[in-house]
Parts: sequence; structure tokens; C-alpha cells
Amino acid sequence: MAEILFPGLAGGGGAAMVGSQKEWLMAIDFNGQVAVVTGAGGALGSAFCWELARRGAAVVANDLGGDPTGQGGSTGYADAVVEELRGLGARAVANYDTVATQAGGQAVIDAALAAFGRVDIVISNAGNQRNGAFGALSEEDVESVLAVHVKGAFNICQPAYRAMTEQGYGRIVLVGSQSGVFGNPYRANYGAAKTALIGLMNVIAQEAPAGIAVNTLFPNAQGGRLGGTPIEQRPDIAFLKAAGARTRHFIEGMKPEFVAALACYIASRECDSSQHMYSVLGGKYSRLFVGLTRGWYSPGPDAPSCDDIAAHISQIDDRADYDVPLSGLDEMDTVLAARRALGLDA
Repeated sequence: MAEILFPGLAGGGGAAMVGSQKEWLMAIDFNGQVAVVTGAGGALGSAFCWELARRGAAVVANDLGGDPTGQGGSTGYADAVVEELRGLGARAVANYDTVATQAGGQAVIDAALAAFGRVDIVISNAGNQRNGAFGALSEEDVESVLAVHVKGAFNICQPAYRAMTEQGYGRIVLVGSQSGVFGNPYRANYGAAKTALIGLMNVIAQEAPAGIAVNTLFPNAQGGRLGGTPIEQRPDIAFLKAAGARTRHFIEGMKPEFVAALACYIASRECDSSQHMYSVLGGKYSRLFVGLTRGWYSPGPDAPSCDDIAAHISQIDDRADYDVPLSGLDEMDTVLAARRALGLDA
């Protein structure tokens, strides 16, 4: 493996000599940048903090310190991360505010500005789970999860976005889940909350000025508080056993560090793409996207009947050709393209 000397903690100028071939690579670094990581005390959050810090970033490690459901609080989780980072020579401060309130989110960003004077990176990673059968979820089960994941993303990203807009640069990483895009049982509240982040990303990306990018990360890793409930107490035990039978084949790739590598890339200057979704699972890195089939076009003037839809459903469902709209206007353009294909417009 290549040994890379990272700037900041390890010294060096951001270059690395690889093996006997003496090839030089420019390492991604975050010198002079400030990163805010929410949910920093978990397995993924602490891995994000460590990778950012060892590449030169000053880090604000935010963690309420609650249990997997989001209840309670403790300073111990954030403090442990900061103690480790400072022991490595990094600049880091702990924060314990909840992102579930607007005041809490503002306080996290204010802490970053007070300590380091700017905010360059936000990884919105704070989360909780209240898993249960869809028909049995209580109002509190739904409200609690939406408050942390959806409102939490708004509450942390809005004040950060305003600071980024003023300085003309920023990277926002929203942490989604395969439970949202693909679905996993007993997670209706969690899946819905995580899918909402896709819509948030899409809109921020279209509004953001040049220099600010927002992308969504779909991580899979072992460890952390959300997965800490004993399996025999979980309502989704059958799903977990089925997942375990698969992941044992690529268990080495389930370490949080595999996710941190992707998270830190999309949080870096080197990643100038925005409105992208990336998944990492077992060492496999992929881009996700929302596709729109070419479908069937019925120009009117009369609306088709449901019988017409049934007659053309195979064409509507056909995924052989598709578009990937990045806005509502882009989808409108696919209709114009369909009209041109039929010779209806010049």
C-alpha cells in the first residue's frame, strides 16, 4: 500500500511517494478549513472526524450523547472524540447541542465560528432510530426520527449555508441511508426521513452560488449506537440475519474507515460536483441517481383513458432508455424532446 504523508498532523507538503516507482500523488488536504460533524461520537461520525483532522481540518465534534432512540444526553461521546483528536495534534472542540431544534443547530455553527472563525464543511450525520412495524409506529416514533434527521439537517445546514455563502465556499454532506432509497423492513419512519434528504439536496444544489456543493452519502458500516441494540430485541431480526449472511463475505469492507474515505472526498475541494448521491457498501463505491424512463407520450388534445395506460404500461415501465433530470425544468425538457421526436415541434 502507498504510504501517504498528509499535511497538517503528519507534516509534509501534501505529496506522497508511492513504492519503488517513486510516483508522486497530491494528497487531499483540509489545511485552513473548518469541519462540523454532527453525530460525531458514533462509529461513522468519529471516523469522519479523524480522517478530516489527520488531513489538516479543524473539527467541531457535535454529539448530544443520547441513546439510539435519541433520548437522554451525555458529554462523553463528543469529549472522547475531541480528546483523541487533540492527542494527535489536531485542533478540535466538542459541542453537545441538539440539532433537532433551530436554536441547537445555530449554536453548533456559532461554536465553530467562535472557535475557528469560519465553516467550510458540514457533515450532517446525527441520527436516531425507532424501528417498528409500520402499522404500530406511534406519533412519537415518527416525530422523533423526523426531528433529528429532517429538521436536524435543516437546522444545521441553514446557518452553515449562510456562513458559506458569505465566504464564497462550502461543502455540505448529507448522510442518507439505503433504508430510504431501497427500503428495509421496520424502518418506515427512518427510511422516509432519510429519503427527505434527497429532496433537500436537490433544492440546495440548485439555489447555491458557485463554490458551494451539496451531495448525499449513503453509508453502510458496522458499529455505532444505532446498531447497538441486541439482535434478539430487534423487531427486524429476520432481516438482520439475512443481511449478516451476505455481509460476512465482505466484512472487512464494513469498517467505518471505508465510508470515511468517500465522505472526505465529497467534502473536499477536489470534489466540485454537486447534487450527486454516492453509496458505499462492503468496499463497493457507487453513484445513485433518479432516472426517468423515456416512457410513452400522449400529446392530446384528449387525455388518454386508463385502458390506454394499460395498453402502454410496458413502454412506460421500460428502463432501456432513460433521462436523469436534475430539476423540474429538466423533466419538462424531456416532454419537449418527446414532442420533437414525434415531429410536433420544430
